[in-house]
Amino acid sequence: MKKFNVRKVAVLGAGVMGAQIAAHLVNANVETLLFELPAKEGDLNGNVNKALDGLKKLDPAPISSPSRITYIQAANYEQHLEKLRECDLIIEAIAERLDWKSDLYRKVAPFVNANAIFATNTSGLSINKLAEAFPEQLRHRFCGIHFFNPPRYMHLVELIACTGTELPLLDQLETFLVSTLGKGVVRAKDTPNFIANRIGVFSMLATKHHAAAFNLGFDMVDALTGRYLGRPKSATFRTLDVVGLDVFAHVVNTMRENLTEDPWHKHFELPSWFNYLVDQGALGQKTKKGIYQKIGKEIHVLDLHTKQYRLSDAKVDDGVKDILRERDWAKKLAALRANQHPQAQFLWATFRDVFHYCALQLENIANNARDFDFAVRWGFGWDSGPFEIWQAAGWQQVAGWITADIAAGKAMANTPLPEWVTEADRVGVHTAQGSYAPVGRDSSRQGAVGLKPDLQPRSTLPVYQRQLFPDALIGETRHYGETVFETDAVRLWHSGDSIAILSFKTKMHAVNNEVLDGVLRAVDEAEANFSALILWQTETPFSAGAHLLQLMQGVQESKEKVGMFGKLKQAATRVKYTAAGGGGMGDLFNAATGNVPKVEEVVAKFQQVSQRLKYAQVPTIAAVDGLALGGGCEFAIHCARTVATLESYIGLVEVGVGLLPAGGGCKEMTQRAAAEAQRFANDNRVDVFPYLRRYFQNIAMGEVAKSAQMAKEMGYLRASDRIVLNRFELLHIAKEEAKALNASAYRPPLHQRQIAVAGRTGIATLKAAMLNMREGGFISEHDYNIGCRVAETLCGGDVETGSLVDETWLLDLERRNFMELLATDKTQARIEHMLKNGKPLRN
Repeated sequence: MKKFNVRKVAVLGAGVMGAQIAAHLVNANVETLLFELPAKEGDLNGNVNKALDGLKKLDPAPISSPSRITYIQAANYEQHLEKLRECDLIIEAIAERLDWKSDLYRKVAPFVNANAIFATNTSGLSINKLAEAFPEQLRHRFCGIHFFNPPRYMHLVELIACTGTELPLLDQLETFLVSTLGKGVVRAKDTPNFIANRIGVFSMLATKHHAAAFNLGFDMVDALTGRYLGRPKSATFRTLDVVGLDVFAHVVNTMRENLTEDPWHKHFELPSWFNYLVDQGALGQKTKKGIYQKIGKEIHVLDLHTKQYRLSDAKVDDGVKDILRERDWAKKLAALRANQHPQAQFLWATFRDVFHYCALQLENIANNARDFDFAVRWGFGWDSGPFEIWQAAGWQQVAGWITADIAAGKAMANTPLPEWVTEADRVGVHTAQGSYAPVGRDSSRQGAVGLKPDLQPRSTLPVYQRQLFPDALIGETRHYGETVFETDAVRLWHSGDSIAILSFKTKMHAVNNEVLDGVLRAVDEAEANFSALILWQTETPFSAGAHLLQLMQGVQESKEKVGMFGKLKQAATRVKYTAAGGGGMGDLFNAATGNVPKVEEVVAKFQQVSQRLKYAQVPTIAAVDGLALGGGCEFAIHCARTVATLESYIGLVEVGVGLLPAGGGCKEMTQRAAAEAQRFANDNRVDVFPYLRRYFQNIAMGEVAKSAQMAKEMGYLRASDRIVLNRFELLHIAKEEAKALNASAYRPPLHQRQIAVAGRTGIATLKAAMLNMREGGFISEHDYNIGCRVAETLCGGDVETGSLVDETWLLDLERRNFMELLATDKTQARIEHMLKNGKPLRN
């Protein structure tokens, strides 16, 4: 088959899903056309332009940067059908009406080129019925491609073939979806609502059914079925509000109309209260009123008895709460089943009926249990799929409980469990060799040979070789290479090649003194025995920043031993003297007694670590996924290269706790501003300030980039840094970057000894702007103090504009201002408040 290259994509339909799919395509640098019906008045592209404007207002943002919306090309069916001939992939995403979709297919078919793939984003209509409206000669290139809302953030895409779809074509499309768009692809059978919606919606219906049986309010159900069960905080009924009650009603209606033989068919009904809300136009989040309603700052919930909204204040029973805190699923489910409290019985009944339904429907809707569990995990945000939970809880034990409840008439349906469930040797559905496939080997995927006939291994499509550590299931084991050294804080390892990988072991991968020691040791080890060093975490985030508790403990010990902050202030004064060209570091560290110097020594060590990462004799790569805040950001910006997933949230946020970046962050931003000024200088006159302003704003406002693309625009990432769409490919691409750097005989940058700074004029300009903000009540006196210190550090201190300084000068300024801020009561209060409440304090 001819190689499939996606150069341009057309999305038909600029509704909620179509516009967001188009947005994610341009997130991935795919040229995209977005079609909509022509406007009846004015510009014929009026409807699609309105949809594009709507993208800017959505939260969370579907686009990685507002600037990228302009890359979506507006089109309409009256003027631009000829442009479809240029497209390699066409995705239909109009309303869920079979007749409307069929009419559209007949309209656009003459303009679809013979090598294009045409895919429908239907959430549950029959792919085979839709294919009937498509020309027979193109039907082999027709399939379903079901994105989940919001497409940028939801990992799942279900891929569904029609009877005539060429399977190699699906392999090519899967490769594009996985690597280019960063998705987790599951092959679903052509059944109503496919896999994720079928199971997720049934779980909600079962939850609704048992909530009524045990007389539990909506807020109580959500208190029980959220994070305690490893599911999103929105739990059940809040999720319905987010999805939209009208959308949920459509999905349930699809099940009711098309699954008449389903043993649970009688439960595919919506209760009177649901129809009441829909009739009232209370559709959830989009109408600001649904099952829940926000009134002022309070959350209110519908009371079924009064049909009025009341304050949401559900409290889980203490005994049930203790059960839910149990991490062992075997103990948790056993305790829920044995406990007679209505909350516990509700939870067991819901689990039982969901397990029962999954066991009966697996062979009808999925090729194997792995696809089944991943669909629910990736599509509904569950930490574990239904079969994973069942397996973790003890397969045979749970199967026995379900069988007993069916016999006792407690289950929602009396159909017995299928025979494969109760096989004597069955301990689950997931193993290291593969996952259970109820009808033998899954022919739609390439797989290994020589396995048990009912086990389906993972796909061997070449794209998955890029995932060195793919998303794991229970029963699978992960081996993170061979250990070079390991401490309580870090582990350095390799996977059989010449590239060393350093992973942190601290909570949220926070940076403490022991992590700093580990990084220094890792750089030494890499220079001696490896070709490169990658900072990569086995789980997100990359790093949430400095270990504040350790910092405050040092401060508190200092208070007790030294008395207030006299010694801290003395030490800070010595740093100021050093920054002005006075005594050496030995004098500095000997200036104070007790534990006071320890805080400062850690700051100095942090700066040393950043410099070692920057000037190491081998390439250093920061592989960033998720949060890279404060110290985590400082590590990344000092590495030779950063490879970041699109969903990386990067920023220097120290001002939130009354400090400034002192691990080289301010220094590095000053250097970047100076380099940019030099690059665009006219007649050798270097004016740093215009380029410095944005870095000041980033740091002084504690601004965090809401995507890796935004991080590039804000200057946290460089033009040479890479953005990765699929987080499971991150380590592979980081390794490839290291190899590429070495292929060109990598050398670290030369030490900069002449960095142009904005000096006192720059400081004065920034202070004037902050003074206006303080006088206007937009910032506090302490905010102003912090901002002034940030300005002084970034501008190079009290020197003439255009003065040339070196990195040591800037690092000393950082450290001195950090220490002086740490000595203030208000900064200490901010740190303590953050530790206690997880939120910043403005004082």
